[in-house]
Amino acid sequence: MDLSENAKLLHSRMVALPSSTLFGQEDLQKFLNTTKSADLLEAAQELINKKLLKLVKQGDELMFQATSMSEASKITSMSEDEAMIYSYIEASGREGIWTKTLKAKTNLHQHIVVRCLKSLEGQRYIKSIKSVKHPTRKIYMLYNLQPSIEVTGGPWFTDSELDTEFIDSLLKVVWRFIASKSYPTVFQAPSSNVNIVQASFPTTHNGFASLASIVDFIANANITTVDLAINDVRSLCEVLVYDEKIEPVEHMIDSYKVTWSSILEAGYGRDYENPSNEAFISPKLKSLAAPKHFSIFDSYSVIDSALADDKDLVYFDSWIYD
Repeated sequence: MDLSENAKLLHSRMVALPSSTLFGQEDLQKFLNTTKSADLLEAAQELINKKLLKLVKQGDELMFQATSMSEASKITSMSEDEAMIYSYIEASGREGIWTKTLKAKTNLHQHIVVRCLKSLEGQRYIKSIKSVKHPTRKIYMLYNLQPSIEVTGGPWFTDSELDTEFIDSLLKVVWRFIASKSYPTVFQAPSSNVNIVQASFPTTHNGFASLASIVDFIANANITTVDLAINDVRSLCEVLVYDEKIEPVEHMIDSYKVTWSSILEAGYGRDYENPSNEAFISPKLKSLAAPKHFSIFDSYSVIDSALADDKDLVYFDSWIYD
C-alpha cells in the first residue's frame, strides 16, 4: 500500500502498540516528532483514506485508533454499505449487535441490510450468535471474537440452553474429588490394610480440597474441553453445599469436605456391614461397629436418701410406667 513517509511512520508506531489503544492528537504529534498541525493532518487524512486509521469518540473527546494492513485491505474490498454495517458490528465488540439495531443505526433498507450481512458472513468477516438473554434475536459479531459470558451464559449453556447433563456430571466429579480428600479409604476395596470402619482423617488433617486444587484437578484430568474459571468451580461447590453434600472447612478459606450423609447416600461407607468383609474387621473394631441398643433402664442411679425429703425433688414414676 503506497503511503508517504510521514504516514508510514505514524502508522508503524501506532500498530506497535495493542490494537485497542486510543491516541490523542498530542500522541500522534509525538510519533511524528512535529508540532505542526498541518503535517499531522496530512498524514492522518492519508491513513483515514486508506482505512488504516479511524476516529473514535471517547466521551467528548475525539481519539484515533490504528487499523492493521490486513484489516484495512478487508474493509477496502467491501462496498460502502457493507463497510458501514461492518463498522457497527465491530464497534459492538463481544456483545454483538441485533439486526434491528443495525437497521436503525445505518438507516438502510431491510433488504440491503440482509444482503450485506449475508455477504459479510459468507466471507467469514462476521458470524451470527445466539444470546441466552434474547434467544429469538439474531445477533452478529466479528468472526474472530468470542461472545461474552453475558451473551452465552457462560460454560453452563450449550446453544443458549442450560446444559443440565453437563452440570450434573461435573457436580459428581467435584463431589468425588472432595470426598477423596475428606475420607481417604472410602472408595478403596476392603483389605487388611484398609480400616473400613474408620475412614476419616485425624482432626489435625489440613489437606482438604481447596478451590484451587479442584480447578487444577478438572483441568489436568481433561474432564471437559470447556475452560472453567475459579468462579465457575465455586458455583459448583455452592450447589453442593446447598444440597448438603459438602460443607466448608472451618478456619480454612475456600476449602471443602464432604458430609458423611452424602457418602452413605452414594452407597459407600458401610462395607463393615457386608458379611464377606468380616475377615477385615478386628474383634475390637467389630464390637465398636456393632449396633448399640440403648435403654433408659440401663442408665439410672439411686438418689441419695439424704435428698429424699428435698422439696425440689420430683419423681417421674407415673410418667415412666404409665
